[in-house]
Amino acid sequence: MDLQGIVDEFVYNEVMHKLMVTAMVNQFHCSPQNAITLVKNTPGILKDFPALWEAGEILRAMNVKVISGPFFPESFALMQEHHLLITDAVHIAAMNKEKVTHIASNDKDFSRVPWVSVWKPKSDYRGSSPDS
Repeated sequence: MDLQGIVDEFVYNEVMHKLMVTAMVNQFHCSPQNAITLVKNTPGILKDFPALWEAGEILRAMNVKVISGPFFPESFALMQEHHLLITDAVHIAAMNKEKVTHIASNDKDFSRVPWVSVWKPKSDYRGSSPDS
Protein backbone atom coordinates (compact mmCIF):
# COMPACT_ATOMS: atom_id res chain seq x y z
CA MET A 1 0.00 0.00 0.00
CA ASP A 2 1.38 3.40 -0.99
CA LEU A 3 0.76 6.23 1.42
CA GLN A 4 1.20 9.93 0.83
CA GLY A 5 1.49 12.26 3.80
CA ILE A 6 -0.73 15.31 3.41
CA VAL A 7 -1.10 18.24 5.80
CA ASP A 8 -2.70 21.62 5.62
CA GLU A 9 -0.66 24.74 6.31
CA PHE A 10 -2.33 25.09 9.68
CA VAL A 11 -0.71 21.84 10.87
CA TYR A 12 2.72 23.42 10.41
CA ASN A 13 1.48 26.46 12.30
CA GLU A 14 0.33 24.28 15.20
CA VAL A 15 3.52 22.21 15.30
CA MET A 16 5.86 25.20 15.22
CA HIS A 17 3.78 27.05 17.82
CA LYS A 18 3.85 24.07 20.21
CA LEU A 19 7.59 23.59 19.69
CA MET A 20 8.22 27.27 20.39
CA VAL A 21 6.09 27.31 23.53
CA THR A 22 7.65 24.08 24.80
CA ALA A 23 11.16 25.42 24.23
CA MET A 24 10.33 28.62 26.10
CA VAL A 25 8.64 26.79 29.00
CA ASN A 26 11.61 24.42 29.34
CA GLN A 27 14.20 27.19 29.15
CA PHE A 28 12.53 29.74 31.40
CA HIS A 29 10.37 27.48 33.61
CA CYS A 30 7.30 29.56 32.92
CA SER A 31 3.69 28.84 32.01
CA PRO A 32 2.75 28.50 28.32
CA GLN A 33 0.85 31.80 28.55
CA ASN A 34 3.91 33.55 29.97
CA ALA A 35 6.04 31.99 27.22
CA ILE A 36 3.86 33.69 24.60
CA THR A 37 4.07 37.00 26.44
CA LEU A 38 7.85 36.64 26.65
CA VAL A 39 8.13 36.13 22.89
CA LYS A 40 5.80 39.04 22.16
CA ASN A 41 7.75 41.34 24.47
CA THR A 42 11.20 40.09 23.42
CA PRO A 43 10.87 38.66 19.88
CA GLY A 44 14.64 38.50 19.37
CA ILE A 45 14.78 35.80 22.02
CA LEU A 46 13.75 33.22 19.43
CA LYS A 47 17.20 33.39 17.81
CA ASP A 48 18.50 31.64 20.94
CA PHE A 49 16.61 28.46 20.07
CA PRO A 50 18.38 26.87 17.07
CA ALA A 51 16.59 23.54 17.67
CA LEU A 52 13.32 25.32 16.85
CA TRP A 53 14.66 26.39 13.45
CA GLU A 54 16.16 22.95 12.84
CA ALA A 55 12.75 21.40 13.54
CA GLY A 56 11.21 23.78 10.99
CA GLU A 57 13.78 22.73 8.41
CA ILE A 58 13.06 19.06 9.10
CA LEU A 59 9.35 19.68 8.59
CA ARG A 60 10.06 21.52 5.36
CA ALA A 61 12.28 18.69 4.09
CA MET A 62 9.69 15.95 4.70
CA ASN A 63 8.05 14.45 1.64
CA VAL A 64 4.59 15.69 2.61
CA LYS A 65 2.09 17.38 0.35
CA VAL A 66 0.91 20.71 1.78
CA ILE A 67 -2.67 21.84 1.18
CA SER A 68 -3.07 25.60 0.96
CA GLY A 69 -6.20 27.57 1.81
CA PRO A 70 -8.30 29.62 2.00
CA PHE A 71 -10.45 27.39 4.16
CA PHE A 72 -12.55 29.84 6.15
CA PRO A 73 -15.93 29.80 4.42
CA GLU A 74 -16.11 25.99 4.35
CA SER A 75 -14.49 25.50 7.77
CA PHE A 76 -17.07 27.78 9.36
CA ALA A 77 -19.89 25.70 7.87
CA LEU A 78 -18.18 22.45 8.93
CA MET A 79 -17.72 23.83 12.43
CA GLN A 80 -21.47 24.40 12.70
CA GLU A 81 -22.54 21.17 10.98
CA HIS A 82 -20.28 18.78 12.94
CA HIS A 83 -19.87 20.77 16.17
CA LEU A 84 -16.10 21.13 15.76
CA LEU A 85 -13.58 23.58 17.06
CA ILE A 86 -12.50 25.94 14.29
CA THR A 87 -9.01 24.40 14.09
CA ASP A 88 -10.49 20.94 13.54
CA ALA A 89 -12.90 22.34 10.98
CA VAL A 90 -9.98 23.87 9.04
CA HIS A 91 -8.35 20.43 8.87
CA ILE A 92 -11.60 18.87 7.63
CA ALA A 93 -12.03 21.61 5.01
CA ALA A 94 -8.48 20.96 3.78
CA MET A 95 -9.19 17.23 3.64
CA ASN A 96 -12.37 17.87 1.70
CA LYS A 97 -10.49 20.06 -0.79
CA GLU A 98 -8.08 17.19 -1.58
CA LYS A 99 -10.70 14.43 -1.24
CA VAL A 100 -8.77 12.92 1.70
CA THR A 101 -10.92 10.66 3.86
CA HIS A 102 -8.41 9.40 6.46
CA ILE A 103 -6.81 11.31 9.31
CA ALA A 104 -4.26 10.24 11.93
CA SER A 105 -5.23 11.91 15.19
CA ASN A 106 -5.91 11.32 18.86
CA ASP A 107 -8.74 13.85 18.61
CA LYS A 108 -12.03 11.97 18.89
CA ASP A 109 -13.96 14.99 17.58
CA PHE A 110 -13.06 14.05 14.00
CA SER A 111 -15.24 10.95 14.37
CA ARG A 112 -18.29 13.25 14.21
CA VAL A 113 -17.60 13.75 10.50
CA PRO A 114 -19.20 10.71 8.84
CA TRP A 115 -16.95 10.55 5.78
CA VAL A 116 -13.69 10.67 7.79
CA SER A 117 -11.86 7.57 9.04
CA VAL A 118 -9.84 8.42 12.14
CA TRP A 119 -6.63 6.46 12.74
CA LYS A 120 -5.55 6.61 16.38
CA PRO A 121 -2.38 5.20 17.94
CA LYS A 122 -3.07 2.15 20.05
CA SER A 123 -2.03 2.40 23.66
CA ASP A 124 1.04 0.21 23.05
CA TYR A 125 1.95 2.19 19.87
CA ARG A 126 2.41 -0.98 17.82
CA GLY A 127 -0.16 -0.09 15.24
CA SER A 128 -3.31 1.77 14.36
CA SER A 129 -6.72 0.99 13.07
CA PRO A 130 -9.54 3.20 11.87
CA ASP A 131 -11.86 4.47 14.60
CA SER A 132 -10.30 2.31 17.30
